[in-house]
Amino acid sequence: MNKQALSIVVSGWEYGAGKSGTSNGPDALIDALEKKIALPNIPHRVSQTVEAEDVEHIYFPHLKRARHLLHHQSRLADAIEQATQKSPTLLLSGDHSNAIGGIAGFCRNRNMDNVGIVWIDAHLDLHSPYTTPSGNIHGMSVNTAIEQDNLECAVNELDADCIALWNEIKGLKKSNAVKPENVVFIGIRSYEKPELHLIESAGIKVIFAEDVHKNGIEWALSEIKNHFRENVTDWYVSFDVDSMDPSISHGTGTPVKGGLSKEQARSTINYFWNNPNTKCFEITEINPELDTVTPMAEEVCDLLLPLLK
Repeated sequence: MNKQALSIVVSGWEYGAGKSGTSNGPDALIDALEKKIALPNIPHRVSQTVEAEDVEHIYFPHLKRARHLLHHQSRLADAIEQATQKSPTLLLSGDHSNAIGGIAGFCRNRNMDNVGIVWIDAHLDLHSPYTTPSGNIHGMSVNTAIEQDNLECAVNELDADCIALWNEIKGLKKSNAVKPENVVFIGIRSYEKPELHLIESAGIKVIFAEDVHKNGIEWALSEIKNHFRENVTDWYVSFDVDSMDPSISHGTGTPVKGGLSKEQARSTINYFWNNPNTKCFEITEINPELDTVTPMAEEVCDLLLPLLK
């Protein structure tokens, strides 16, 4: 990604998760970076326009805060569509439901045969409102891209209004769904049975964290390279900081043991950042309110800094 041509988009939306605080994550990372370098471009901000009291009432327990999310992610999709049509884009986001708008905007005006998603995360985020155990939409982000409701594993009943909202959220792409075979996960170690069923039935590529530790990060990156066909040339890469082990990733909402080491994360970020197929790179789920040792933003700054110098 050419740092001089780089577009930077900031979205502090945090109400797709169960814990508050990620709205401050993007600015914490920017502050950490700006203590060391001048950013190559001024970030475009998609501001969070709702207040906490506006989202306290949950209308749809299996699709929490969906109306507010749809409004915000629609604006984010517009911003990402505009940015990625002009230049490679760095998206700094609050919680991982921002990938709904990020992927939606990225997919617009693209040949969907060419679009690939790389999801670097502890979690699969493949639930739908029909299967979610929590109703938190950051656990549904990839599902909105591939549009697989996974009704075979449904445990929740939805009313007509909830279904309509879910369909609107999936429709933000204004395009066909991302092909499941064009999605690759890396670092996964936390999931539920409905998500595994969808992985198997849809033929989605998953590289579990234990496979990375067993075979090495270079093997994992080679697996991804070999998986994507030659025509899959437009990559949306999303790096959730909880992909790293909790020994590093303190300041995030859902840490899971057994994650990537910092050097494995560094190799992964470097590989995708320097790959010309990467058109949008997202960094998400930094939560300064949960920092306990080294601030999470500083850990990510250390990974990102050499690429922006």
